[in-house]
Amino acid sequence: MSSLIRVDLYQTESRQLTACIRFPSEYPRNKLLVEFKSKTMSLTFLERFTKICDEKGAGFVGKPQVMPMLKFVDGYLRENPLCIVTQEIFGVKKLLEGTGGELKLRQKSSSVSLMARGGPYYFGAKFHVPEEYPVQRIQWEDCDCNLPQALIRFVNGQSKEIARQCVEAPLRKLKTDQEFQPKPSLERTLRFIIEALKGLPTDRCPICEELSLPSTLVEAEISDEDDRFLIRMFCGHIYHQGCLKKFMSEPPFPPGGKICPAKRKHPRSDRSAGRRPAVESNELCQQRVTHDKWGLNDVKSAEAKWAHQQARIRELEEVIDFMS
Repeated sequence: MSSLIRVDLYQTESRQLTACIRFPSEYPRNKLLVEFKSKTMSLTFLERFTKICDEKGAGFVGKPQVMPMLKFVDGYLRENPLCIVTQEIFGVKKLLEGTGGELKLRQKSSSVSLMARGGPYYFGAKFHVPEEYPVQRIQWEDCDCNLPQALIRFVNGQSKEIARQCVEAPLRKLKTDQEFQPKPSLERTLRFIIEALKGLPTDRCPICEELSLPSTLVEAEISDEDDRFLIRMFCGHIYHQGCLKKFMSEPPFPPGGKICPAKRKHPRSDRSAGRRPAVESNELCQQRVTHDKWGLNDVKSAEAKWAHQQARIRELEEVIDFMS
């Protein structure tokens, strides 16, 4: 009789493994030795799961153990569908350290609930991990967030775009020797949200150089007509509406439109943490200031408006001189 049994367990494309069961001497008075191998599940999970099965096996000593162990393994995988994202969950929890944010696992619904924080601001949502993950991306519908609406749309929209790019091939074809492979989307998406909540409260308006977001929530409740209302440009930098209007309406008016004066942010490698946080450089953005709310780069119109305004000022000054 062979002292080793290999059993392949298949539940979904991402939830499959091979159990290597070895019979010890004086079986069944000693417990089975179990090891796991998988091409789809992380080593982090397999190591933890081996310890769990080792503890469970102690309860089977003295009687037939193989079938009870296999039933336990099969049941555990079905009852814990988030086992396929164990490595990603560890990565997200590491990102949340020291931020006041939290991550809760919902095994029954195969979802994780994230609450990311930055200063007085927060972003919360429940992310569902589909059965065919990572071929299918994570999904979520609503979010609970107290950022200004312009930034809620940015964080939520950009997060969904990151998740989409993980599973959909780019329109531009890859090199002939490359084939698109879906990537896990959970950690990539949640990393963006967490780092956005960290960074947004410290971003400054490129014009007045004051904090873009107010430090208190009371001050954040302003209308879209207010000068402190936030405008996020296509280049990604955030302006106060009043500062942007002033910047766009005053000379110089370079050909092709004005250039964003903000400092550019570059990604920096951080292999130990497995992420690429953005760091500010001394280089300027150099992208044209554009936004779909206004025709901001109409140089001739801006020059004409400025000239008309200056003419009115000179006319008023002449009247004042005459009256004095």
